[in-house]
Amino acid sequence: MQARVRARESQVEFLAMETSSQGIPAPPEDFRCPISLEVMAEPVILWTGQTYDRQSIQRWLDSGHTTCPKTKQELHDDTRLIPNYALRSLIQSWAAANSVELASGGGGASGGGSKSKKSSICSSDSSSNRARKEAVEALVRGILAANPASLIRDSVRELRILAKESRPQRAMICEAGGVAKLLDLLLGKSRPAFPDLQNEIEENAVVALLNLCADDENKVGLVAEGAVDAILHILSRHHHQASIDTRASAALAITSLAMVDVNKAIIGRHPGAMPGLVRLLSSGSPRGKKDAAIALYSLCMLPDNRRRAVAAGVVSVLLTAVENDARYCAAHLAAPAEGEAVLALLDVLATCPEGRAEMRLRRGVVPALVRVMGAAGDSAVPLRARESCAAVLYAVCCEDATWTAIARDAGAAAVAGEMARGLNGECRAARKAASLVQLLSA
Repeated sequence: MQARVRARESQVEFLAMETSSQGIPAPPEDFRCPISLEVMAEPVILWTGQTYDRQSIQRWLDSGHTTCPKTKQELHDDTRLIPNYALRSLIQSWAAANSVELASGGGGASGGGSKSKKSSICSSDSSSNRARKEAVEALVRGILAANPASLIRDSVRELRILAKESRPQRAMICEAGGVAKLLDLLLGKSRPAFPDLQNEIEENAVVALLNLCADDENKVGLVAEGAVDAILHILSRHHHQASIDTRASAALAITSLAMVDVNKAIIGRHPGAMPGLVRLLSSGSPRGKKDAAIALYSLCMLPDNRRRAVAAGVVSVLLTAVENDARYCAAHLAAPAEGEAVLALLDVLATCPEGRAEMRLRRGVVPALVRVMGAAGDSAVPLRARESCAAVLYAVCCEDATWTAIARDAGAAAVAGEMARGLNGECRAARKAASLVQLLSA
């Protein structure tokens, strides 16, 4: 193993010396493909977060390999190659500055002063395509900090609209460096001179990023460019600094990014993720609370994130919401398109020991959970909410005599029995209710 490492290092040193001998400055090591060791013409990202040149990694996959070359992680069936627009832009800038040609298809760098390879997405010679590309580039230039705040505002708003309209336009924005400029705005690196426009600019920037997330490949690329830091920066600020709508949109952007499994882990490990979302869940607007709950639910599909959410105090916030207004809590789940929210999140957290331990400290929540579970005739309380209550009660009552006694006294067995009979035992909710009846009747 050590011999292979030394051989690899020697190969890198040889390539660097060869490049220097041709009068070409040695490129940064991050520009080299880990497989071919040549400058990447078309860097792409695997779901593991590692970047390779497209031709090299495709050859690796086509030869029958099923692992990431660097991390050795199994790829299973997910062999998507996601363009790394940020790195490609840096490589192309370096190539242009040093008169280096990036050979087509990942052939590496060579001297000659030719122009870099064009994007496969935006290479059409049609005048309309060129015009759209030039318009996008002009809008990205409009975000520069030296510009008037009104121009920055208008440019970000137009990018937000373009990002929503079509996939090719989203690709143009990414290739023009729009993501980096939007992130700089959110991180305060390109702050306009007029604070009264700041909230509007930030809201449009967050929604522009959210719209860019419509394409799965962008979800990984945005995280690689630092979108998590920028979005959580918005969530970490006090409510009088970032607007209510901006914070809610930031939570929604986290939900979209977390649809990719590798992003769930990256976001969950960020020190500001769980505290920021829990804070929004506790003190945000109704929309903000809903979006925060949905984001936390998505992140908590990863077991490690459940423990992080519990440590951030999410259980106390959720149980307070249930105790104060069980009907309001359940109503968050009324639209299936919005996904699971408050009660569904409790259901997920009840699957981890830390979550159950926190729940057992709040015995007063039992009657509220029973009320929601028994709201069969209330159109504002969907079946999913009642199912979540049954699941939470079952999880917390298991191996806990005190909770079991409280649940019995609150009439949970009778309510769960009626729920199971009303559903004829034909669905998951009915089975959960029946399991709760059996537990409480033991």
